[in-house]
Amino acid sequence: MSTPLSAQRPSRRGPLLLLAALGAVAALGAGAPTWVSGRAATATGTAAVLAAGRDAAPVATALALVSLAAVVASTLGRRAARLVAALVLVAGGAGVLAASTGPVRDPAAALAAPARAASGTTEARVQAGVDVAPWPVVSAVGGGLVALAGGGLVLGARRREAPRTAGRYDRDARPGSGAPAPARQDPAAAWDALSHDEDPTR
Repeated sequence: MSTPLSAQRPSRRGPLLLLAALGAVAALGAGAPTWVSGRAATATGTAAVLAAGRDAAPVATALALVSLAAVVASTLGRRAARLVAALVLVAGGAGVLAASTGPVRDPAAALAAPARAASGTTEARVQAGVDVAPWPVVSAVGGGLVALAGGGLVLGARRREAPRTAGRYDRDARPGSGAPAPARQDPAAAWDALSHDEDPTR
């Protein structure tokens, strides 16, 4: 008796879920420290302004929380729910990655709100010399790990489904598998039964 392919291969769901959880936690933790710092012009001179990750990239923090919820849902739900959770991990991780790179591309935009608060005006100017901490990179890497783990879970779910379906049809077609074989009728005998007004299908 052959062993199904899904039983021969060790499950990689556990390591992938752990990877997704670590990536989401890393993105959440990276959102607490200061990402961008600089100075903004005020009415009396200049003032130091800074933006934490949760302020500079709030979408990254929100999607990291969604990814953690998807990890939990993947451990508790059924097969369809696990597939949906894996797709959420792919989208959430990609979103964290994209949102985390925004302050790196345009650090002055990340300081716009703190600069307005420090100057008390709606048109605050951030001076040159903005400093960007390495935390956006940590958050982006965490998002990439989440997306990578989600992609592995999606592929694993599709691979497990294909051998299981194929094995079912193989068992049905295999002789001696317990499935009733279709009855074979002799054409000559069927013709004789019809000539005597008998039903050959009984």
